[in-house]
Amino acid sequence: MTEQSLMATLAGVRLHLFHPDAQSVRAFCASLTQLGCQAQHSWPLPTLAPDDVHLVIVAVEPHFQQAILPLMRAWRQANIPVIALADCHNARLFPLLIELQPSAIAERTLNPFALIVQMIGTLQAVRRQVKGKSERLTQAKGILMREYGLDESGAYRFMRSEAMNTRSSMEYTAERVINSLQK
Repeated sequence: MTEQSLMATLAGVRLHLFHPDAQSVRAFCASLTQLGCQAQHSWPLPTLAPDDVHLVIVAVEPHFQQAILPLMRAWRQANIPVIALADCHNARLFPLLIELQPSAIAERTLNPFALIVQMIGTLQAVRRQVKGKSERLTQAKGILMREYGLDESGAYRFMRSEAMNTRSSMEYTAERVINSLQK
């Protein structure tokens, strides 16, 4: 992959960065804007998670635990990837980071190059995951159409109904369809 195509990953990305170090963060956000990102910075942590973003970067410290846990849950529910910035030499952070389950972890001290690399990798991984889920849903619909003579909307309705009846995700239902009918 070329440098240009890697940097194109950032074009149009809406990013929100939560970090107390305003001066270095403002400079970093300005650099991201030059790369085509829509970068926004704020501090302190909000009570409600902004959901109009593609990526969140948040500084994590033990005393933020009560504020950050509900935000992380909201972002995870909205499928918004989060890069946690943490002091990697602070062993007290490990249990919190495990509980938070961020998409990625980077050093809390801003290193623009390393963070941009982490952002590109995280965004590409999320896009591959979404593409994989879509391909699995398409594959499951195809199997249902072939095996039961359903049209595409009928196969989708069947999977949606099955997912709701079993209280599972469409992705899990698609996997079950593929595994049980593909044999």
